[in-house]
Amino acid sequence: MLVTFKPLALTAATRPDETILDAARRVGAPLGNSCGGVGVCARCRVTIAEGADKLSPPTAIERRVSQRSNLDPDERLACQAVVLGDCTVTTSYW
Repeated sequence: MLVTFKPLALTAATRPDETILDAARRVGAPLGNSCGGVGVCARCRVTIAEGADKLSPPTAIERRVSQRSNLDPDERLACQAVVLGDCTVTTSYW
């Protein structure tokens, strides 16, 4: 299972139960987060360019934060989205 970080040209092979944020940290893809990955700050918001169906369903925390922060339907919190297959993500600040 691979996560590709566009346009950074970085790819991470993921481990079981690994989130997008975990994979990003391992390959040096800069993703904001100030809550320590517990899903409340929404700074790790990413846009899923490909493979949205290859991620775990949104958690209860992610659904609440999504409503509060007005996430778009193709956006997920990297700290909450567990990688289940190949996907490609981007952010507005890369």
